[in-house]
Amino acid sequence: MSRVPEPSVFLVVDEASMLDTRLAAALLQAVPSRAHLLLVGDTDQLPSVGAGNVLKDLIATGRVPVTRLAVIYRQKGQSQIVTTAHAVNAG
Repeated sequence: MSRVPEPSVFLVVDEASMLDTRLAAALLQAVPSRAHLLLVGDTDQLPSVGAGNVLKDLIATGRVPVTRLAVIYRQKGQSQIVTTAHAVNAG
């Protein structure tokens, strides 16, 4: 008799840039060890209100896989929102 594999468990957390250290610790303790955790967020948006900048710090470690989206769909490529955002990020 063949054994049926257990289904994969995924937890997707959107707006992960809003995670502070306290909330992130509670989240990580609650995630089952067999689960995959996907954090979705934008490090260029406002950080959490509480202490810590969890998403940005995790990315900075270089120890987690990161995918960055490069195509902007919400505004036209040369809109003032897009060009201003790029200028702000460039300093």
